[in-house]
Amino acid sequence: MLIYNREPQGFIEVWMTNEEQETIDRKELTAQILADAGHPKKCKVVYFLSGSADLTECMSSLLRKNL
Repeated sequence: MLIYNREPQGFIEVWMTNEEQETIDRKELTAQILADAGHPKKCKVVYFLSGSADLTECMSSLLRKNL
């Protein structure tokens, strides 16, 4: 899991793998992150979650559609 503090922009990024998504309760993690933040009411927690699709195929499809 990677956590990037972007409080000046108004949010905190959390990047999670598939395994972490299964074991970590995001509601509890959000509460903990906001408790540690300096101004929790002015900050949002944004989650980026790994998917289950084939990365190579998805990137190839994306590139073909945008050419």
